[in-house]
Amino acid sequence: MDEDRIINFSGLRMSRDTWHNFRWDVAAASVFSLFNVVFNQFYIPIALRHGASDFEVGLLAAAPAVGLLFSPAWAGLMEGRSPKPFFLLPNLIGRLLLIIPALYSTPVMFVMTAFLFHLLMGIQAPAYAALMTRLYPADQRGRLMGNVRVIMGLLMLPLAWVTGLWIDASGSSGPLLVAAVTGALSLIAFQQVREVPRFFAGGKGEALRLSFFGQLRLLRGNRPVLIFLAATSLAGFGNMLASPLYAIYQVNELGLSNAQIGYLRMAYFACMLLAYLIAGWAIDRFSPQAVMACGLTAMTTVPFLYGLVGTFPAVLAASGIQGISDAVWDIGCMAFVFRFARGREAVVFGLHLMLFGIRGTAGPLIGTSLNGAMPFGGMMLFVGALGLAGLLLFLGSRIRSEDGMTAEE
Repeated sequence: MDEDRIINFSGLRMSRDTWHNFRWDVAAASVFSLFNVVFNQFYIPIALRHGASDFEVGLLAAAPAVGLLFSPAWAGLMEGRSPKPFFLLPNLIGRLLLIIPALYSTPVMFVMTAFLFHLLMGIQAPAYAALMTRLYPADQRGRLMGNVRVIMGLLMLPLAWVTGLWIDASGSSGPLLVAAVTGALSLIAFQQVREVPRFFAGGKGEALRLSFFGQLRLLRGNRPVLIFLAATSLAGFGNMLASPLYAIYQVNELGLSNAQIGYLRMAYFACMLLAYLIAGWAIDRFSPQAVMACGLTAMTTVPFLYGLVGTFPAVLAASGIQGISDAVWDIGCMAFVFRFARGREAVVFGLHLMLFGIRGTAGPLIGTSLNGAMPFGGMMLFVGALGLAGLLLFLGSRIRSEDGMTAEE
């Protein structure tokens, strides 16, 4: 590559193709920031304030997982095709759906919108994993993905505080409407990214489409991926058991206002952006295994803080640690799949998402059904124990750093 085609940015030497994609990825993530804050951080508290029951909160927390149950089918369909349309169209429709609860703020509408949105996200999630391998070269992918999320996190820090004040002052309709519009507009920027054949295995896509059982057969002999799926399933099931209980505890037990919840979200985003920055560097410098181990440790710590302490300062600290866990889970899982399933990223990531769908559907419904029937502290200790079991399985496996399954296997 000629020197005049090299771009230097923040210590990275990028090709012009990489620089082009990075700029548009940053632009899209920046515009998307408000949607991320409103939907991912305030949606359940908003629904609670509009009368959602514990069971309905459980449905809202399970909704992301229900959509992902069908990810392997979509991943198989997009094999050998460009994943870009599978990312853009479902996201456009899904983000505009937020207009529904903005205009009709009933618990049923909140639940219905969440389920429709996440069914569409089950299409775009494996597409996004495959698309990242086509936008950035493997040796820079972790840092570039981390840098995009750091920039987004910097914007979400003040947005979390402002959104909490905004909802307290004027209700939820305005933030939901603006989030829907900005979420859709961000896709105009992302549309400008270009797939670069030399960045990914197989060029323009020569892989055969596989049935569901064909996808499962790909895992035979791939010990690193099997250990990864088992460990994340154990820890992730505990996390999904507790997920709706965190919001219920904040609103019903601690009696936090939206502004105070905004402070929790600020701690979450501050730690998340720092984790993205460090994790992206560490993935490229060391290995995704080490980064995933740190993420599992953070995930295990959160329920212990809720269950053993439970005060506002403890919940504030737990929110920050949850941000670290989610950041590492986000890019760490993808990086692990990129390392050990080259050429089959969408298929293996689709299976990972399907398992998330199973545990994420059952976990919140079980958690909310046990709320009140079982002491909150005991529930949190059980969740922490599941996380610890997943962490020990992952650490004890001694996954080697060499490549695992390839497209030819």
